[in-house]
Amino acid sequence: MIQKKQTISRGNLPEDFDYERFRQEVISGLIEGKALTGESGLLQPLIADFVQGALDAELQDHLNTERAAGISNRRNGSQSKMIRSESGDIKIVYDRDRNSTFEPITVKKRQHQLGLGFDNQILELYAMSNSIADIRTHLEKMYGVQMSDGRISEVINATWDRVREWKERALPSLFAVLFIDAVHVKIRRNDGVATVALYVVYGISVEGKREIVALYPGQGAEGASEWGRCLQHLKNRGLEDVLIICSDGISGLKEVIQEAFPMARIQRCVVHKIRNCFKLIDSKDQKQVLRQLKDVYHAINEAAARQALEDFGRLWDGKYDVIVQMWEKDWDELMACMDLPIALRKITYTTNAIENLNREIRRVTKTKGAWVSDKALLIQLFLSLDRNKKSWNKKVHQWATIRRELSILFGDRFNKHINQ
Repeated sequence: MIQKKQTISRGNLPEDFDYERFRQEVISGLIEGKALTGESGLLQPLIADFVQGALDAELQDHLNTERAAGISNRRNGSQSKMIRSESGDIKIVYDRDRNSTFEPITVKKRQHQLGLGFDNQILELYAMSNSIADIRTHLEKMYGVQMSDGRISEVINATWDRVREWKERALPSLFAVLFIDAVHVKIRRNDGVATVALYVVYGISVEGKREIVALYPGQGAEGASEWGRCLQHLKNRGLEDVLIICSDGISGLKEVIQEAFPMARIQRCVVHKIRNCFKLIDSKDQKQVLRQLKDVYHAINEAAARQALEDFGRLWDGKYDVIVQMWEKDWDELMACMDLPIALRKITYTTNAIENLNREIRRVTKTKGAWVSDKALLIQLFLSLDRNKKSWNKKVHQWATIRRELSILFGDRFNKHINQ
């Protein structure tokens, strides 16, 4: 059989390149178990030519478009550069245009890395909490790609611009509800590994959409002053008002919230309060006490809730007066939701909404010893939470009904933000 020769005029391949012979060599290599890609991949000799062919086609299309628009432009010499690929460093030679208006897509200007489809795979594996070493091993076993830890880290760190854009994005002027809480993680600091609070802000917009508003790595344990810094950053990003802020009972937090958003209702999380109460309740009494405390925060209004708390105190004949005192101490914040629509009250009297988000954050972070930096932590959380956003990005059920009642309850303070 006569072998056909394919003449290739561009690229690193010779003019008389014997394509059929090369094809047979690749087939033989595959039979011997060699990889198609990787530093010694069988297709390495063709990659440069494919890239240059794509760039040539792009340039010709650009010149044809400008010619059709009446713009004079033409090829104007060539230049070369080295690009990195999963098959090693490759030299490419490509043409320039006289007007310098050509913006290639295959390999962009000032780009020195060729994406062959593994970048998204790396980010997906990283979002699943795989370590860099795990990702390297996976790519080698599944695809025969030998990739250095540095190259993988480069792909991951390249997402920082997206993370920074997200964390600095402009916020709407009003959130209907904000849930604020903290999760503790380990991060390397100048003097070693420290356990720090990750401040989590989760919100419900005027349209009823749930979203992660912000993630702020702190300097140490959770504190009111740190929360003040976080809330001020939200204001710097455009947030002017919040109708309801749901939080735990950290000391000084109420004052910090009132300073940042003086018109906001502060709703103390009932679940946090019950957890604190259970530390003082005999185990044999816990189920009964829980049922009775539910009667308090499930009451139809504040007066009925007050009566339920008084009934609780009488039923236990002074044994759990300390529980009654704990509720009375924070009564105003615990009852802030009592005149809200029932559907919204169930959302706001507990921080369960943000607890679900925190659970996902803990799932991501629990397998890590310590994060090398705040930046590394935020990249990991951004990718992981974005991958699982269906679990926390749902619209609030029955929001149309809730919105009508918010319109009546808060008037123009709420209405002026609708359909902005």
